[in-house]
Amino acid sequence: MKEDRERVIVRKVCEELRAERKRMGISQQRLSEDADLSRTGVRHIEGLEINPTLFSLLKVSKALSVDLGKLLKKFDAR
Repeated sequence: MKEDRERVIVRKVCEELRAERKRMGISQQRLSEDADLSRTGVRHIEGLEINPTLFSLLKVSKALSVDLGKLLKKFDAR
């Protein structure tokens, strides 16, 4: 079954945020504290176990100092 375009974008954004967290050497626990989310929530986002809300993605990207708008544009090139 082919993934729809929106799911592909969300998957890529989540993967990029996870990669940035790892590049920064930050644990999921630390990110959850910085983003004011549960560690389980961060794990679910990074593991693509849920469809994250825009609110959650904004909180994670802000905690990582990542411009979510630029990230979305990067993966939404038509």
